[in-house]
Amino acid sequence: MWHEERKQRIRALLETFDSVSVERLAHEFGVSNETIRRDLVAMEQEGGLRRVHGGAVSLPAEQDASYEARSTVRLKEKRAIARAATGLVRSGQTLFLDGGTTTAALAEELKAMPGLNILTNSLQVATIMASTRQVTGSRVFLLGGLIVHELPETGGASTINDIYRFKADLALLSPFGIDISGAATNFFEHTAEIARAMVLNSAAVVLIADHSKIGVTSRVRFCELDQVSVLVTDKKAKTLPALASLSKVIERVVIANA
Repeated sequence: MWHEERKQRIRALLETFDSVSVERLAHEFGVSNETIRRDLVAMEQEGGLRRVHGGAVSLPAEQDASYEARSTVRLKEKRAIARAATGLVRSGQTLFLDGGTTTAALAEELKAMPGLNILTNSLQVATIMASTRQVTGSRVFLLGGLIVHELPETGGASTINDIYRFKADLALLSPFGIDISGAATNFFEHTAEIARAMVLNSAAVVLIADHSKIGVTSRVRFCELDQVSVLVTDKKAKTLPALASLSKVIERVVIANA
């Protein structure tokens, strides 16, 4: 298979699976691992992917994708992750939830659980949780501050100060990326600041992230992985070499079945 043919095939695989491994590509194309690595280097330079340990991942449209667009991507995985993460929550607990499509999916699962105290800067998460509060007896606190994002969410100094008023049992956070150097990251500075404050004011941290986030680095660190108690991801992540590295640092990894 010629170089350009391999690149076209790699692009197709990334569109389908969001990630590829050097070893699997080398076996499929009948070439050496080094040949595949050179292909991936060239494609990264062209802006077609991001290399990670052991392979590559597709490039998310970080700046251009609207919330509506992101909410339609990997729905099956996000719902499976939400169901698995709900199994970590107990009635009566106080929870921090940040904004994002995965935490919105989690809110849909949590809204049936009685007696929760939900602290969130996401208007969508707050609305979902509040829809059943008269039945479940849960309490929903929308953290104050300026509306700072398209979702919309609150953010800024007022929101950070509000977070420090509380101590949560769990912070359930949806990062943009979790890299093998040891950090959870977000693309926007204000979302990273919110997540960082939630981490500092929680007894335990749960990261909820589909396979496209595994091994990916974004712009702003908000949490070191030795601060994370549980990572909940989907079964496609099991094929990623980066997950094995993360499993050595994070106390517990939960694989959600669709």
